[in-house]
Amino acid sequence: MEATIRQDALATDLAKVRQARAMSPEMKFRAGYELFEEACRWSLAGIASQFPDMDESSRLAELRRRLALAGS
Repeated sequence: MEATIRQDALATDLAKVRQARAMSPEMKFRAGYELFEEACRWSLAGIASQFPDMDESSRLAELRRRLALAGS
């Protein structure tokens, strides 16, 4: 069972690598942008859950603060 799961995971990873290699630079750039946008949406949802009284502009400021920390 465990070996099958590992094999399935490896096959999935290899398929993702093949798919990424087949993408044009523009498609890769767009995919990166979409992943970043999704991560920001999830982060904003987490901030809203953590600080329910915070308004939208404050949540965005907190997200920017966290991104700055991650980049340093």
